Amino acid sequence: MRPATITMEWKDLNIGGRKYCMAHLQPFELSYEVAGQQLNVKFEFGFHCFTDDKSHGQPLRHRGETRYFCADRHHCSSQIADYLHKRFFKGLAVPFYVENSQRYYCLDLHDYAVFFSISKPQNTTNLLKLRVISAYEVAEWGRAKLPKGKPHNVRYILEMRNAGKSV
Repeated sequence: MRPATITMEWKDLNIGGRKYCMAHLQPFELSYEVAGQQLNVKFEFGFHCFTDDKSHGQPLRHRGETRYFCADRHHCSSQIADYLHKRFFKGLAVPFYVENSQRYYCLDLHDYAVFFSISKPQNTTNLLKLRVISAYEVAEWGRAKLPKGKPHNVRYILEMRNAGKSV
């Protein structure tokens, strides 16, 4: 039996009299064969997938953080689930640290970057929680700002995280 976990579910937004559908950013689960076992990965999407900090657009608050609705990011976010379903498991990701020594990963999909974290819920077997922190199109000039480091196969990262190890 799996313990209950808090998931991030987004309601449709009404911004400037226009409705923005958030159905594409609802949590979902995929299963992969990793190290000879079925591994379930629960995907969820963070606030930064459809907001930015540039003070353009309607301010939105989530868990004490204020950011601004970004129609471009919202539009681009419609691609995230498709990328994850079709290209995630065979991809390469670069691990990197950010504030508070948290480990994040950057999956560079040619012109699209997906930043995510992976956690293993307590008292679970073969279950990981992957939170997409942010995802956006990367213009050629922005490529230099993506995290540098040794890319790892996503399969390897999932295997290590499922074993409780860092990558």
